[in-house]
Amino acid sequence: MGSNAEQAAGSAAAATTAPAADLATHRGTPLTRVSGRTWKQPKKPAHRSMMPKVLRRTYEQRMQQSREHKALKQAEQELRDEKAAAKAAHRERLVERRKKREEKVERERYETEMASRKRQRMKRKELRARVHAKH
Repeated sequence: MGSNAEQAAGSAAAATTAPAADLATHRGTPLTRVSGRTWKQPKKPAHRSMMPKVLRRTYEQRMQQSREHKALKQAEQELRDEKAAAKAAHRERLVERRKKREEKVERERYETEMASRKRQRMKRKELRARVHAKH
């Protein structure tokens, strides 16, 4: 029983010393608006007057930066659109070329078929002429 009481007393002492130790470690570090977790972004001050002077920018400066950012995004979008248009035009040329090739092959096949039919007709005509010539 005595050991349980000692453990309880020891854990209570550890609990009381832990925040003190925690405070001691934070006293030496500057207070930042970061939680300390690597996956979280630093918080931004709610009011601009609370920001350090080196980070404060005027409304005009912020609007200028916003305009530059929008111009950059628009230029990027135009480049993407041009690239997509070039790709679509290339694809269209490929499709058109394949279609023409297919039509050419079909036309050649038709012409050879018609030529063979014509040859057959000429043979039949020639045979009829021979048969009539004998009589």
